Amino acid sequence: MVEPPVIPVVIPVGRWLLDAPVPSDADDVGAALDDPDIAVWNPSASSSDPRHERALRWIADRAGWADDHASWVVRSAEGRVVGAVSLHHLDHGMLTAEIGYWLTPEARGLGVGSATVDAATRFAFGTLGMQRVELFHAVENRASCRLAERCGYLLEGTSRQSFVYGDGLRHDEHLHARLAADAWPPVPPPS
Repeated sequence: MVEPPVIPVVIPVGRWLLDAPVPSDADDVGAALDDPDIAVWNPSASSSDPRHERALRWIADRAGWADDHASWVVRSAEGRVVGAVSLHHLDHGMLTAEIGYWLTPEARGLGVGSATVDAATRFAFGTLGMQRVELFHAVENRASCRLAERCGYLLEGTSRQSFVYGDGLRHDEHLHARLAADAWPPVPPPS
């Protein structure tokens, strides 16, 4: 078993950066969590708390790494938070994990999502020694389905009414997964 790092690891991805969230990111994170496309697919985004408090709570939940998760924000070259990627439900006995992500509108369509999910997946297999990484998304979230496929996550099936998303409704989810032994698809660098 590989012990996970306790201190977040920074990963460059082209001109973008997977980095630890810090309290000074609260304005960027708060604005992102208010984006309707992020809020509907991320239950942690929905809350009646004031934006700044909600953002600071989100940052605190992800800033410290633990045995069961590793999380990053995606930073632009200017240092703005334009996304997030997390490896969660890390199971060091079974060597499995789940991956989740979101991107702000300014980072969508540039290949940032695919490149950062690919980098986090490589970290899961290479650094953490995971053998399987699962990716769940609501069936209606077609953009996440396309991203999963671009990153080599094979569609394995549909989990019926398996998760309550930010809209408060129970949704069917697609289950995609990658194995450490799978061939790596060519994921172009982000724009």
